[in-house]
Amino acid sequence: MMQDADYLFVYGTLRASFQNPFAQYLRQYSRYVGEGIFSGQLFDIGTYPGAIYQPDSSSFVRGDVYDISQHKSELLLRLDEYEGIGATFAQPQEYVREIITADCVGETLRCWIYLYNFPVDGKRLIGSGDYESR
Repeated sequence: MMQDADYLFVYGTLRASFQNPFAQYLRQYSRYVGEGIFSGQLFDIGTYPGAIYQPDSSSFVRGDVYDISQHKSELLLRLDEYEGIGATFAQPQEYVREIITADCVGETLRCWIYLYNFPVDGKRLIGSGDYESR
């Protein structure tokens, strides 16, 4: 059976407080569920963040969870483009889209997420795990 999820976890420039065209597109074609966290670390990559999923970590990354079930295929295609994922982009790619478990509004949800795919050596750790409070 193919892995799938109806939720998307965003932790950077797609969060609810950002007004770029892709963040607005996400809000238009999904339903905001609430703030969430997952086990891992968040790094400052420059003008955007990169998250590493570490299921056994005591550190957390904070972000927003959206229900994307109504327009999932279209949303993921557009967001793959935004994150530089797909056959038309150079390999290796900076991000990978995977499914993780995240805690949101008292539930554990399976969520799509774009995780950082390059080494984080020399990148600044965002200790709070929250890109908005960096």
